[in-house]
Amino acid sequence: MKRIIGLVGILALAATSPRAAEFVVKAGKPNQVVFVSKAATETFDGKTNRIDGRIVLDPANVEDTVVVHLEVDLASLDTGIGKRNTHMRENHLETDKYPKAIFAGATVLGPKGAKLAAGQAVTFECEGDFTLHGVTQRLRVTVEVTLRDERTLAFKTSFKVPLADYEIDRPKFLFLKLGEVQDVNIEGIAVASP
Repeated sequence: MKRIIGLVGILALAATSPRAAEFVVKAGKPNQVVFVSKAATETFDGKTNRIDGRIVLDPANVEDTVVVHLEVDLASLDTGIGKRNTHMRENHLETDKYPKAIFAGATVLGPKGAKLAAGQAVTFECEGDFTLHGVTQRLRVTVEVTLRDERTLAFKTSFKVPLADYEIDRPKFLFLKLGEVQDVNIEGIAVASP
């Protein structure tokens, strides 16, 4: 249902903003999502390039036109150790029930009136709905966006995910090995749809 609402929003925006362009994020390289877990006795990370979705915006009027819908395939996260991957997917993220992390919508909080120009990075403060483990929270992020050319956007962001906020269990026997808060870093490329 959320996917339908997000797509309806994109279509409505495209119909009302003649200069808005749709940029598509396709799973695979060079896109990357990395989480870092820092705990008392262990630090490890998990990575995937399975992020896809759409970004709609008018580079000359980002603030009033942006719509974002990005999904990360959580079952593809790899920590480098097979047993830990299985445990993380089955017991913490429960990827059978909650296969995706989703960031949808977007409200640009600043800078006011910012525009994208080819080759220049612009840092935006944005808010959107972040869904993880079946829980949706309003998430504020700082995103650096570069319009590489009229057909290509590069974006990167970092934010923290407290496991308790998303009702993700942190078993007592793992508390020294699994951090309460995960650091998430995302870098991606979106290409204008034909």
